[in-house]
Amino acid sequence: MKFLTVFALLLALAVPTVQAESRDREKPIEIQADHFFGDELKQVATYTGSVRVDQGTMRLTGQKLVLQETAQGYKKGTLTGELATFRQKRDPKTKGIEEWVSGKAKQIVYEERTGIITLTGKALVERSENGVVKDRARGNKIVYDTIRSRTIIQGSEGGRASTVIAPRSSTR
Repeated sequence: MKFLTVFALLLALAVPTVQAESRDREKPIEIQADHFFGDELKQVATYTGSVRVDQGTMRLTGQKLVLQETAQGYKKGTLTGELATFRQKRDPKTKGIEEWVSGKAKQIVYEERTGIITLTGKALVERSENGVVKDRARGNKIVYDTIRSRTIIQGSEGGRASTVIAPRSSTR
């Protein structure tokens, strides 16, 4: 069983490394929701009802967002919902190919300082080219590093992680 988890991790790391849209981190974080409650003393803001977070090409959605600010001024957001979602465009690698990475889970945590997105509970991450899904990873927990384009998958209740990796064309 441990071998299968390690094997799935190796497969996930075999997915081509293309960085997330690098300019996204320089853009402001915009949040929309039905309700907002902020506690300045605790540096915590809670958004509920059809939450949408945008930062450049990155978009996260869910039903509740708890946003905390660290002493250094970085944001950490925990987004929950029946299935919370995220998607982000990747830096262009091949002319004419537009790549996106997207995911969904019961909980998504985004750490601004590290660029790490952690998806927990029925987690799914996909990479698409020009709207066609090419690679897919599933597990109970997926950690996706938007800066270094690394993915770590932990198995589901059955103890297994799964990946589907599309064959690469000979022209790339």
